[in-house]
Amino acid sequence: MRKRVFTIGALLLFFYSLICQGPPDLSVLFLQKQKKSEAELQELLEAINFNTLPDNDTILEYNAWLVENKSLLLLNRSTFFKVHYFIELAKSDQALNNGSLAYQNIDSALSYVNHIKYPESYYHILKFGASVSYANLDGTTRIRYLEHILDSRIIDHDQVTKGETLISLCGILENMHRYMESSRYCKDALEVFQELGDDAKMIKVLKIMYNNAHHTTEDDSNWEYLHQANEIAQRSGDSALLADVYSSFGLAHYRNDDQLEAVRYYKMARSLISDKGSYSELWAATYQHLSYTILDSVESACDLSKYLLEQCLKTNSGILSNAYRGRAWCFAKTGQRDSAAYYLQLSAQARESGEKADASPGYYYYMYEIAMLIKDYELALKYLETSLRQFRKYNRESAAKKLTSIRAQFDYSLQKERIKKLRLANQLEQERIRRQRVINVFIIVLLITALFFLYYRRKQLRNLNIAYKNIVKKNLELDKVNLSLKKLETKKPIKSNGLNFRDEEKIYLKLKNLLTEEKIFRNNDLSQSSLAEMLETNNSYLSSVINSRFGVPFKTLLNQYRIDEARRLLISKEYANYSIEGIANEVGYQSRSAFYHMFKQNTGMTPSAYIKTYKQINE
Repeated sequence: MRKRVFTIGALLLFFYSLICQGPPDLSVLFLQKQKKSEAELQELLEAINFNTLPDNDTILEYNAWLVENKSLLLLNRSTFFKVHYFIELAKSDQALNNGSLAYQNIDSALSYVNHIKYPESYYHILKFGASVSYANLDGTTRIRYLEHILDSRIIDHDQVTKGETLISLCGILENMHRYMESSRYCKDALEVFQELGDDAKMIKVLKIMYNNAHHTTEDDSNWEYLHQANEIAQRSGDSALLADVYSSFGLAHYRNDDQLEAVRYYKMARSLISDKGSYSELWAATYQHLSYTILDSVESACDLSKYLLEQCLKTNSGILSNAYRGRAWCFAKTGQRDSAAYYLQLSAQARESGEKADASPGYYYYMYEIAMLIKDYELALKYLETSLRQFRKYNRESAAKKLTSIRAQFDYSLQKERIKKLRLANQLEQERIRRQRVINVFIIVLLITALFFLYYRRKQLRNLNIAYKNIVKKNLELDKVNLSLKKLETKKPIKSNGLNFRDEEKIYLKLKNLLTEEKIFRNNDLSQSSLAEMLETNNSYLSSVINSRFGVPFKTLLNQYRIDEARRLLISKEYANYSIEGIANEVGYQSRSAFYHMFKQNTGMTPSAYIKTYKQINE
């Protein structure tokens, strides 16, 4: 029993010592790490900088020390000491990229400060939270801290600070597609800046109000905000403000699908901006590029996209994702699929690291259209799904938002079905291309074979034509020689044929006269018997005379005379109008086929070839 009492007593003494001695010692060490006194804490809360951390410890060690000693450090009675502890913990969490823990510690710091009693300290902690969320590109959390600043009314006395907070808030809400909320804060911001007479801020607010109205109204009343902004810019005479307004007019015409007018305003805006490569100039150039793409002005769009990318890489602009996307479109339009896919990937990576990564349905829909141009259907479907998901998350707050959502879903279903069909069509097209390649190869081989055959055949025909010419020339020469010989010729009998020389000579001369002078061979009814009667002899004697004097049978002799005559008539001007069949009849042939056969047998060529060759020789 005594032992139990002693143990309890020891524990109570230990906790008492911690409460009375431990915290002050740790608190002193904490303040030493900060190089601050406890009296300075409230004043120093107004100059919070999360980039400033103790030099004597690494950030990781410092964060671990703060977490390990949390319960003891918070036993310190000073409220501002506790607030400063949570701020230091939030700073180290942020430095270690633990954004969610940083927000929790900032909220814990706020819970210790009475915003009525210590409004300045409360404001600076909220401002610190807004700066941390801005660094983390966390628009939703930043909106929460800025709204908390306005709702606490701790800056109502400072119109400049209030106006800056309002314009920041309405701009972030617009970027997050929360247009109705943005419009509410824009009205308050416009009143503040009208009182202050700040033209630049009034124009900025009016531009945001135009954009909100465009997305939440179905009429053209949103243009009124731009006209008000234009009046202010014209009155101020500031070219930078006027350029800003012209860029917005360009956007308005772009949205109304009047791309030529949009391009005109973008060019006017950029001509007024002296600082080339500045955000305002690149913003106008980005939308000018979009108008060129809609107009399908490939050359103009590609030239501008090169400029955009060069400038964005130099200035590390927040619209780098748009510059990459512009290059992707140009490569897609010029058929360079690999380059287009590469720049699409760069564009997506740049957008995912930005503030609007989860609030860019229109951007991803445009990426989907580029992916469709290069027929990358998997990538197209991915961008389409992202666009729809974000559209649902940040649905436009118009009176017809339900109908718009249904239309978006319907469009998604249609596009998804279209992608499936296109994918199938693409597969079929690839198969068709493969088959076509095989056919093309076959056709090429066939053409090469045909060309080789034609070359070989042409060579043969050329050689044949030369041979024909030689034959015709020789025939013509022989005709001349034969004509001379016939006048002098008196052939001797080859052998005795049973006739005396006088009778044979008489029959031969008479036959010769009939063939050469009277041309009886042209009679298509001529036979050896009828010829024997004309010569007043019999078949046997006539046959002996023909064989003896001409050295050939009657039929051969008859065909020789007929073909010789046919050759003469074929090239004669007198018979130029006769057909080949007519010539055949003239020389004693009753059938065309018999004539052709005998002509080729005697000359080595057809009648047509003979005529053609003779003409070539004359030419």
